[in-house]
Amino acid sequence: MQYIITALKSEAKPIIDYYGLEFSGSSNFPLYKNDNFILLITGVGRKNVSNVLNFFFKKNKVAKNHILNIGISGGKKGDCSIGQLFLINKVSDEKSKMSFNLGSQGFFGLQNNAITTVSKPIVDNNFNCEGLVDMEAYEICKTVNNLESLDRLFILKIVSDHMDMKHHISANQVQNLIKRKVPVIDKFLRDLRKL
Repeated sequence: MQYIITALKSEAKPIIDYYGLEFSGSSNFPLYKNDNFILLITGVGRKNVSNVLNFFFKKNKVAKNHILNIGISGGKKGDCSIGQLFLINKVSDEKSKMSFNLGSQGFFGLQNNAITTVSKPIVDNNFNCEGLVDMEAYEICKTVNNLESLDRLFILKIVSDHMDMKHHISANQVQNLIKRKVPVIDKFLRDLRKL
């Protein structure tokens, strides 16, 4: 079984469609599954991630299974392109200045990058940390680290903006960004199963 975590339904929809995942009404949050995958939609931000993952992992045994976070992120103009996919190798927290290093990232042929989790969206390009920015990755690492081991956690982020937006990106735009990368995500998931 492979576990997929997204914050947004629009991040999840292309994956749900591609794998034919079915809604499971047996939880307090959106959960989709088939014989190979369970996909959790946590909602945006640290508190939502912590609540959903702690609830789910305490009720379900996920030991020795892969956990994959798939979602969008902001990136610095000139360092990355809109739609570019990265395998995250370092996750930092803007608030606490703590970080997690994710190992064995070089085996998949994907470009690595670091990510910093922030509390509010960065829309004025005023961001001085390395790599990408999101609102969930650090909390996912922290929660998984407390319940499991980080050696089976992988984070894939697709750049949705250059942190210079005056308007939020639409759900349709998010779906299209993820949908374009589903073949790469599928190959990555198949490669993980071979480990």
